[in-house]
Amino acid sequence: MSKKQIPCRYCKQEVDDGVKRCPHCGTHNPTIGVKKAMVWTVGAIIAFYLIGFVLQMLH
Repeated sequence: MSKKQIPCRYCKQEVDDGVKRCPHCGTHNPTIGVKKAMVWTVGAIIAFYLIGFVLQMLH
């Protein structure tokens, strides 16, 4: 079974979802768009804030 094909965000050639580098142009993480990157970034910031808050409450 083949993976879902998604256009590279830089060269727009079809690549497998989740590849680390586009085989056509060499772009890193070619299937991660701006929206996906923002969701992960905001999620990580919230997680670090909550961990710091919990650790502060324990001391």
